Amino acid sequence: MSLWTRVVDAILGKSSGTPDDWWAEFGPQSNSIGGISVTQITALQVATVMACVAILSEDVAKLPIHVYKKARDGGRKIVTNHPIEKLLQRPNNYQSRFEFVEQMQGALLLRGNAYAPIIRDARGKPIALIPVNPDRVWIYEARDGSIFYEVARRGPHDMAMLESLPNRISSDDMFHVRWLTVDNSLWGASRIGLARESIALALSQQALAGKLSANNTNLGGTLTTEQKLTKDTAQRLANDWKLRKSGIQNAGDVAILEQGLTWKPLGMTAQDAEFIASRNLQVAEIARLFRMPLHKIGVMERMAGSSLEQIDQDYVNNTVSSYLERWESKIAQSFGLDDEGVFVEFDVSKFLRASLQVRYTAYRTGIVGMFLTPNEARRAEGLPDHPDGDTLYQPTNVAPIGYEPKGSETGPGSDVTGHPAPGGSGDPAAAPAAGDEPPPDSSAES
Repeated sequence: MSLWTRVVDAILGKSSGTPDDWWAEFGPQSNSIGGISVTQITALQVATVMACVAILSEDVAKLPIHVYKKARDGGRKIVTNHPIEKLLQRPNNYQSRFEFVEQMQGALLLRGNAYAPIIRDARGKPIALIPVNPDRVWIYEARDGSIFYEVARRGPHDMAMLESLPNRISSDDMFHVRWLTVDNSLWGASRIGLARESIALALSQQALAGKLSANNTNLGGTLTTEQKLTKDTAQRLANDWKLRKSGIQNAGDVAILEQGLTWKPLGMTAQDAEFIASRNLQVAEIARLFRMPLHKIGVMERMAGSSLEQIDQDYVNNTVSSYLERWESKIAQSFGLDDEGVFVEFDVSKFLRASLQVRYTAYRTGIVGMFLTPNEARRAEGLPDHPDGDTLYQPTNVAPIGYEPKGSETGPGSDVTGHPAPGGSGDPAAAPAAGDEPPPDSSAES
């Protein structure tokens, strides 16, 4: 769409696109100051960007998501027959739930927007979600505040999947998850647009390293001789050295020297060390943009003394959870779940799954603390219920302060005083002295 078309739309009370689209009319806005193009594809060519996007997208996609309804006993249960539950488990006929969430989350991370037009049946029930590239979506505002989305439909697949929708799709039929909104609340800010210079610097360093690797003639030393070389001889030796030792294909090759030449190895120069440090700095800089712990992308020396469990817990609480909240609230809003008394939630229990010993200790604490039943603990481990496992247990080895039992030894069918209790007639070895009254709750005859 041309700039003049957008100007006419604005005069008629409509505005379209995103800030990136508007500035694209005046020049290559996706280029950095150094002239490097930063797009979704080029950004992913930076190893750190690709790692951050892949890890976050996979971590969100692997979490189960369900539609729940609160039960009368205070718990919750999955509403298996709800149309949105079926939609979330099978968003369309060509993607699994994991693939759909992974694609949408990747778009959200790179471009700050994830779009999926909603396909409905004849009764208006949603039956499919079709994810589209955010770079092919424009947003239009009507005079009355209504919002419409136009999707560039490229190829037979897009045309077939979206043929039931008009060219300008109403916001009621567009599932749109946003990241940070800055200029306008209708679209999220593009992360790779805001971080263009940082990503471009990493791309330029990567390209420079590649060129040095391909063309470098330095074997880590110098060639010296006490003989005086003629101009032709020096030129011939230089050309021969460049031909036989330059490039990665000659790495590790044996050097055959003549004319009294000797090899003197050199250490790393200050310039080399500075270049390596600069590349490492860009790794940390890009990881910071995605709020990604460095150990998740393979940098293990900067853990600052914290355990992996603590860092992973912080990663879930401060990075992953914000995206889960965006998904949950947007699904509830887009499909009116709040009005039906149901809600959507990701299950992060498996994501935070601790070691076997830690889990078993936690289960024991929950059962003894009277807020878990044995069957609830068994279900968490994927074990079948026990017939007697739905009972809450309470500790029996506590008593009011100052209470002194009359007997310390007990036997089968007796309480702590030796009096008869369910299951027996008392413990003769701990029987009370003559004249002692049985406790009020004793079942002994008077």
